[in-house]
Amino acid sequence: MKKIYKHLILLLIISATISSCSLKEDSPYLQEDDIFNSIGGARQALNGVLSSYANFNYYGADYHQLTDFTSGFFISGKPFDRQNIAKLSPLPSQNYPTNFWRRVYQSIERANIIINGIDENNPDPEFRNILGTAYFLRALSYFNLETLYGGVPIRTEPSGPDNVNVPRASVQEVRDLIIADATKAKSLMYEYGSQPIGYPSKLANNMLLAKLYMQMAGNNDGSDPNWQKAYDEAIEIYNQYTLLPNYADLFMNVATANNSPESIFEIQYNIENSSKFVKLFTPKQAFAGKGWQRIRPNPETIDDHTAKYPDDPRIASTFISKFIKYDDNGNPTSQFIKVYPTVPRGGFGKGFPFLYKYFIKDTSSTIDDTNFNYVVYRYADLLLMLAEIENELNGPANAYQYVNEVLARARNSANPPATEPADWSGMTQDEFREAIMKEYQFELLGEGQDWFNNHRRGFDWFKTHIIDHHNARNDKPYDLEYPNDTKVMLMPIPTVEINTNESISSSDQNPGY
Repeated sequence: MKKIYKHLILLLIISATISSCSLKEDSPYLQEDDIFNSIGGARQALNGVLSSYANFNYYGADYHQLTDFTSGFFISGKPFDRQNIAKLSPLPSQNYPTNFWRRVYQSIERANIIINGIDENNPDPEFRNILGTAYFLRALSYFNLETLYGGVPIRTEPSGPDNVNVPRASVQEVRDLIIADATKAKSLMYEYGSQPIGYPSKLANNMLLAKLYMQMAGNNDGSDPNWQKAYDEAIEIYNQYTLLPNYADLFMNVATANNSPESIFEIQYNIENSSKFVKLFTPKQAFAGKGWQRIRPNPETIDDHTAKYPDDPRIASTFISKFIKYDDNGNPTSQFIKVYPTVPRGGFGKGFPFLYKYFIKDTSSTIDDTNFNYVVYRYADLLLMLAEIENELNGPANAYQYVNEVLARARNSANPPATEPADWSGMTQDEFREAIMKEYQFELLGEGQDWFNNHRRGFDWFKTHIIDHHNARNDKPYDLEYPNDTKVMLMPIPTVEINTNESISSSDQNPGY
């Protein structure tokens, strides 16, 4: 008989809350009957949702291991992962798709408790804002599930004995819920500038919906009505945020990186709830602490970037291929570790660069975590989206303005300013379409958008631009061969879900798994 999920009572949810935001409550152990009778209690319940987002199994690590390896841009430093998920073939029983699935549904469960506990007719704007934020977070979680797994079980009520087993919904049903939740959230949440630091404003919903409509448009041209819907959402955000003057400031120190004017939504970390990204992206010999060097860019990512813009200042902030070696006692030596492209590719260890965005910055640190926040959405991404959308609708004439803002910031990140990347002009619509898809890679590599951008135009696009491009670049025995298989378009439904949810069977598994 299948094991039944146990209902998480509200007391445990609230007591598990960690300070993902900068607010604390005097009493973390609130009675269920009282939790939504005060702003403080409701805010703490919301922090419980955000804490699940910050968790290691969600945005804290597993989201990135799950999507980076299967985006086509990264390889794993873990030998076992190179046999499956890093070859775009995750296993249904593998920890990344399983742990991520569980944690996302935990965040949905916590959001459901708030949504069912606060009356949307409550006249208090703070209660309404908390409710709206819960709707947004639920919408984002379902967007992540639908993007990665396709149709999934829809749960909109707190879990209990009567709703343990839920069948897979269709992709369109999940999308309808995302649209409904994000639309509701916009009517309840505070405007940008009124929301406390650490919480998303209503404009985060516009960003989410713009991405959803772009995904729904797929590889269709501007005649698809979803491109216009995407534009209507994205243009609401335009000019509401600003780009940081220097690209490096997004990643190099906490003071400029956290809660910057470029950030649309980010996951908060601090000394009590620190980020573990260093573990994923930094080798153990690069600093006094102990990294995992789990996620490393494929060589074609840096080769593509330097071939297009050899002097682009973003390259130095994106990749690192030379660093001082630390000994086993955590002391710096006089030696350097050098990897590709500083040295020729020779052996797995030297064959791939590291991603510098999330690489340890304080090499004297003896701990392997940091206080850097994780930015889910930032304004440069929005500008590239607007450029792509405008090109699909009307051609490149009015699309240049958006992408050129991003390129100008990149040039001006050097002192004196660089000549590359130069402003775009004189392209056909098809040329612009090709170029903008690469520009996402150059601007946003490793920031959690790669899987979405590489898959949303469909398998034929993914095969041509990612699979074939990667396989043609392979020239070493340790390079991985990507499969020519449509299964790469979705993650497997976790085995544990099939085995414990009586409304789902093995016939509901995604194709190819």
